[in-house]
Amino acid sequence: MPFVIVKSQGGPYDDAAFAAGMTCGQFWTELQQLSVHGATPRPRYVRPEHIPQLDLIAMHFNYTIKAGDTDEASGYQRIDFGPQYDGP
Repeated sequence: MPFVIVKSQGGPYDDAAFAAGMTCGQFWTELQQLSVHGATPRPRYVRPEHIPQLDLIAMHFNYTIKAGDTDEASGYQRIDFGPQYDGP
């Protein structure tokens, strides 16, 4: 779906920031739903610059992220998830 409210389309919002926000919002929703069921998210490739924010979102839902290899062709980096931490 095109983003029609970004600067490249004549809108007020920065393209990269808007896309990053959408990515983080989607990630938040997915982890929120998975955490309810105690499920572990699937590994995926993400933009390396998003990892610090995605890590905070993961921690919010008691997951851990382990950054892996970067795909040289795309520049995306793999992240894997640890199980939820329920505490001692």
